[in-house]
Amino acid sequence: MRQRFVVLLLALLALPFAAGCPSAPRVRPVKMGPTDTGAGSVESERRRLKGAWQLESLQMLSQTGQMLTVQAQGVLTYDDYGNLTMKGTVTGSTDIDPSALNISGRAAIDPDKHTIRILDITSATPDDRRVDPSIDPQKVRHYQFVSDNELKTTVVNAEGKTTAAATWKRQS
Repeated sequence: MRQRFVVLLLALLALPFAAGCPSAPRVRPVKMGPTDTGAGSVESERRRLKGAWQLESLQMLSQTGQMLTVQAQGVLTYDDYGNLTMKGTVTGSTDIDPSALNISGRAAIDPDKHTIRILDITSATPDDRRVDPSIDPQKVRHYQFVSDNELKTTVVNAEGKTTAAATWKRQS
């Protein structure tokens, strides 16, 4: 009887030590290759887009269905963390919402299709989140680098018609 008591006591004392051991990983980590930074890669496009861009011209589809060149000013900023911010105003046109250029969120870039999708849109007030339906942030923006210092962006609707086109120049 005493022998069973000693074995039971040793088992109870050893239990916390056995339960406290960390388990070994069940699978080996997957070895990944280096990040693709060559021409046409996501990283390459992010580096080209990074910085501040000044709006040079803006054309938008009016309520009458015509592309209008509108007076506008704005800045597009893309940072190291993939955040894209557009701050600007449209003036001189009653057909276009004056807050059309105020969007901020995380940008998902597809370098093969030359598209940017703005995700997780943020703003200080609900009024700032209000965007002209023709340039809805849920729509994909197409981009094209004309040169290292010039960027063209377009928004296309479901029918394939361009609803907005902007030309941006890199700020020094």
